[in-house]
Amino acid sequence: MITLKDYQWRSLSALSDYFTAFQQDESAGMAYATVTRHSFGAALSYREVKELPGLPYICLRMPTGGGKTIVASHAIGIAAKELMHTETPVVLWLVPSNTIKEQTCNALKDRNHPYRQAVEESMPSVAVLTMPEALYVTRPTLANNATIIVSTIQAFRVDETEGRKVYEQSGVLMEHFTDLDTALAQTLEAYDNGVPIQSLANLLKMHRPIVIVDEAHNSRTQLSFETLARFNPSCIIEFTATPATEHNPSNILYSVSAAELKAAQMIKMPIRLETRPNWKELLTDAIACRKHLEQLALEEQQATGEYIRPIMLIQAQAKSQTHETLTVEVVEQCLIDDFNIPAEQIRRATGTDKGLENLDLAASSCKVRFIITVQALREGWDCPFAYVLCSVAEMRSSTAVEQILGRIMRLHLAKRKQRAELNMAYAFSASKNFVEAANALEDALIQNGFNRQEAKELITRMPAGEQGRLDLFFKVSEPLAEVPLLAGLPETVANKFTYDEASKTCTFVGIMEEPEKYAILDCCTTPEAKATIERLYRKSCGIPPEQPKTAAELGIDFSVPLLSVQQGELFEPFEESHFLEIPWRLSKYPPAFTESDYAAKQFDGKVIDIDVDDRGKVSKSFLKDLRHQISFLEPDDDESVATLVH
Repeated sequence: MITLKDYQWRSLSALSDYFTAFQQDESAGMAYATVTRHSFGAALSYREVKELPGLPYICLRMPTGGGKTIVASHAIGIAAKELMHTETPVVLWLVPSNTIKEQTCNALKDRNHPYRQAVEESMPSVAVLTMPEALYVTRPTLANNATIIVSTIQAFRVDETEGRKVYEQSGVLMEHFTDLDTALAQTLEAYDNGVPIQSLANLLKMHRPIVIVDEAHNSRTQLSFETLARFNPSCIIEFTATPATEHNPSNILYSVSAAELKAAQMIKMPIRLETRPNWKELLTDAIACRKHLEQLALEEQQATGEYIRPIMLIQAQAKSQTHETLTVEVVEQCLIDDFNIPAEQIRRATGTDKGLENLDLAASSCKVRFIITVQALREGWDCPFAYVLCSVAEMRSSTAVEQILGRIMRLHLAKRKQRAELNMAYAFSASKNFVEAANALEDALIQNGFNRQEAKELITRMPAGEQGRLDLFFKVSEPLAEVPLLAGLPETVANKFTYDEASKTCTFVGIMEEPEKYAILDCCTTPEAKATIERLYRKSCGIPPEQPKTAAELGIDFSVPLLSVQQGELFEPFEESHFLEIPWRLSKYPPAFTESDYAAKQFDGKVIDIDVDDRGKVSKSFLKDLRHQISFLEPDDDESVATLVH
């Protein structure tokens, strides 16, 4: 049995309070206002779904890695006891995909699994059914058990083969429709003669199921509401990291922050991001990182007895018909040929390659250390041994890393390790634009729910640009001879852009947006000044400066200098005879490079730690070996840099 974390108990307590208030007030909206006033410090307005008027339809928000499924398992007992007052409820557990459906169903059927044990805490007898099994459910099963039907919501849609069976007449279900109360029979879908259709849909409607919706942001469409309304649910409880807040917004009853997950030792934090433009150099760094973590894991095992085998996820590129890409096959061959990785340590996990099926990655006998995928790990996969994410594709958007990122964040056994580096996650991106990659990673964290949602954010959407930006310690400067006319500069821009007449230097704090750049350009008159602002903009965004044109591109003729040998005051063209006259033998010189001759690691990448603060906000902090980034800071900011690094 898993001992729930404090934030999980608080989530369930809010749910219990809600159903209690609902019973007292007989109003879903009033109960919601009562509980949210306590949860968020402000009573929120309840958004009722028109297809389900008056129905308790609420959401528990929990970031990825927070244990939504174990909380959902306990939520069944709370809803059955506090709302329905029964030990034999019918539960419709809806998941977003077939993969998660199989995993959830198998876990709930296993009497030794924590999910099943959580349900059985308040239910004396439990039956778990798939959709095909539910089509043959017997009357004694429903009468004597808490019956959980695990399915996807797509399976209930009429245009699907399985969905049609849900609404069709079934002689197998005939026993459920004998001796029906007249009032109840009138609420069911019926033939033209008024006789109820003996279907699974009508059977569910008769029992008013508790509906659990996993990853609920995928089920907020009009079609989903209409589908759910056909079953006349007693309540709908959503679980998601990213609830809908605009179109068909969810009623968020309780919101867990990433700070709570971090304090509960559920996740690896911070995430260290390194970028390099060359994918093979990046892969070299990522492999070295994983190897270093494995050595630390061996030391951890000797000290504590806990077995950890750090695994590296490599996100390859999809195949293209028009150009060469870094496909799964290319990356795998590179690992074998260039890095001498044994084939037994590598697995593919794609739509066609099922290298992880029937494989226990946590077993000490397992050899796997590298998993290559594209997007196959986006859902339904959990391995706390995954520590390193290496994306050979540019990390330009949060959607490219949103779900796969969550696969490296779970902390094994939900317990911090003695070696600090084993409490962190590591991301490597083959990116030319450091800021773009950092923002994509931060946005991906926010998409996974790693940001506190406060009452004001649930009422109105945050303005664009408030999240996903680098902290304002990031400052760039450029010499500017012209005095810009700043009188007409908007106040929001004027707070970030300054000009020092004494040093003739302009400075911008933070990341300059394009509208801000154009506003500053309007303050300048000369082409030289405008070019300076353009350089300032590129520098603040981490965009490499424009490369100067070559002499050939500029149309300038040039000549190649002739190698010559100085003889006194004269120079003679170099010939082979000059070399042969020197008594010098290559064999007399040591063949090995020294550290001074050739550094073992020529670091030219960029590194940043992405973490959550005590308030649950995602934050970034640069590391002190970022020479390129620190060079952007003013020379007199040594004290602030030292504080930042610390």
